[in-house]
Amino acid sequence: MSRKAWLQGLFAASVLAVAVVQFIPSPPLVLPAELPPSARDAARMLDFEGIHNFRDLGGYTTSDGRSVQWGKLYRSGHLASASSHDLQQLQRLQLSTLIDFRSAAERAEEPSRLPDPLPFSVVNIPTLDEGNRAMVGELRQRVETGDFDGFDPDAFMLEANRQFATRFTTEYRDFMHQVLEADGRPVVWHCTAGKDRTGFAAAILLRVLGVPEDQIMADYLASREPALAARRSELLLLRLFKGAEAADTVGVMLGVEERWLATAFAAIDSHWESFDRYVSEGLQLSVEDIERLRQNLLVNAG
Repeated sequence: MSRKAWLQGLFAASVLAVAVVQFIPSPPLVLPAELPPSARDAARMLDFEGIHNFRDLGGYTTSDGRSVQWGKLYRSGHLASASSHDLQQLQRLQLSTLIDFRSAAERAEEPSRLPDPLPFSVVNIPTLDEGNRAMVGELRQRVETGDFDGFDPDAFMLEANRQFATRFTTEYRDFMHQVLEADGRPVVWHCTAGKDRTGFAAAILLRVLGVPEDQIMADYLASREPALAARRSELLLLRLFKGAEAADTVGVMLGVEERWLATAFAAIDSHWESFDRYVSEGLQLSVEDIERLRQNLLVNAG
């Protein structure tokens, strides 16, 4: 056989192999609620193809000995890169509501890919809208010019978390009441990376349900690796073409830090005097509302 014929045969075999792989269906998504209890926590992160940081909040224990039901509360990054397989698997969750915390500009830049027809309600609750646009604009300009003098990404994230607890109370009130109105049916909420706006939402909901702060913080910090992994190639390119300072600055804002959420909780105590008052006056949840949430979303542990 000539070298040319051998190469042609190798190329044809490679094309055939790629074609065969493309037609092999992806395995069904592993849902924690469908696993034995002992295996659920390890499967908390749902392995979607194009949706990052999608997690089930089930299994967290409360101070009264109950635990959050699996398959009821989900948090996630954006759905703009969802694959066709992801959209099929998303329907298995039997969602009642999808809540999008992104700004109008973010939704326009990365529109969600969703099942058609929609089997659930979509509710937009834009949070940090103007602030996010201003920050992104400033950050892009600084990356282009290489001038980071006076820009502190950590300080920006601390202030954003203070605002979640004060300026954006109406938005988080809407979120809590959407979960309440779902009446125990599954809900998912997301922003872009699924870590800041989404993380604060998860934190206050878990705290209302009675989950201790150490578990709430652990859930919050669990976003660090998936959020960075989702943008790893972009950070690498940024480091190559714009330098280490640009990549490190953006990298800070793509992570999560314990002090960010701690600052939000401290702002609640400072602005509202207590978390209970924040819940009753800010989130406008009555004692009956809280009991309804707990009845719908908690189960006896064991």
